[in-house]
Amino acid sequence: MKKFAKSLLATVLVALAASSLFAATATDTAVLRLHAYIPEKTTFIATDYGFEVASNAYNFTYSVQEQDNNKTLFVVAN
Repeated sequence: MKKFAKSLLATVLVALAASSLFAATATDTAVLRLHAYIPEKTTFIATDYGFEVASNAYNFTYSVQEQDNNKTLFVVAN
């Protein structure tokens, strides 16, 4: 029941905020500021050709050292 009440309250608050934005006439302006945190995620994938890196973070550096048939990935957080 608490979850339903929280969902209902959130729906009502969003509806009130949206209605005030859409109620503005063409000459009025409305500002909506959203604050959100997007967590940083980094994925290292080892392939036959080396390492692939997919990241939305810029707080690290990496290097690959190859010796014989071994490849070593070094990651340093800044």
